[in-house]
Amino acid sequence: MKHRLSLKRYHYLLFFLPSLLGMLAFYLVPYLASFWYAVTDAQGTFVGMSNFEDVLTSSSFLTAVGNTARFMVVCVPLNIVVPFLLAYLLYRGGKQGSPLVTLFMLPLVIPTGATVFFWRVIFDEYGLVNNIITRLGGQSIHWFQSEAALWVIVLAFLCKNIGFNLVLFLTGLGYIPREYYEVAAVEGAGWWKTLRSITLVYLAPSFSMVFLMSIINSFKIFREIFLLFGNYPYQSIYMLQHYMNNQFAAANLQKLSAASTVVSLIIAVVVFLLLRGQKRLTKA
Repeated sequence: MKHRLSLKRYHYLLFFLPSLLGMLAFYLVPYLASFWYAVTDAQGTFVGMSNFEDVLTSSSFLTAVGNTARFMVVCVPLNIVVPFLLAYLLYRGGKQGSPLVTLFMLPLVIPTGATVFFWRVIFDEYGLVNNIITRLGGQSIHWFQSEAALWVIVLAFLCKNIGFNLVLFLTGLGYIPREYYEVAAVEGAGWWKTLRSITLVYLAPSFSMVFLMSIINSFKIFREIFLLFGNYPYQSIYMLQHYMNNQFAAANLQKLSAASTVVSLIIAVVVFLLLRGQKRLTKA
């Protein structure tokens, strides 16, 4: 009887079993298989770190890493600061339900193909932007075949992701008690001290989530780049996803798996440091 009661106490774990089996089937097993490919050759012979050395010394991989890092350095901070400022201004003005929020959310529900067509119409050689530039007496810019291609992708990324982060920040701001701001105003605290001591502190979890989502979404920009520029775009926007896609197309599973493992480890370290920093900040 006692044994039956102890089993009944843990019966709720059965509800986690389908999710656990799904993670094993679609995440853990493929990852272990990918790691096996990374340490073997095409014949299945163990080669140790040889594939990793080939990847880390490959000029195309290093170019892709550099371009991806540059893209993230530009996009991730902008994707945090811009929606935060918009959310803060809307919150302070009591406009959380403004139609502006809906407007920023629209790119999330528009199909990628439609958005790509939109950016092509705007930045094509004979598109809207070049038409305006030439009418003003300037010289048209080859947006898709020059260093300017990076800024096209940056703009496309921000337009698609600002809305989601805006909602996250508005939600976080809504959980901050109004009384804190009232007390700060009574004590004569200025807007900067209120922002630094109340808003930013209580929004630490929101900032962490937005930072993490911005990193994840920065890898998803490959769809737009691929549809706009193809397999081999201009060198400044040749990303890690291009390298992996080309290795997959060439059936080079060894280099593909090694590159995927390296990127996964980098992301895991970043997420670990982020969560650890958030935990310390919360305790403080």
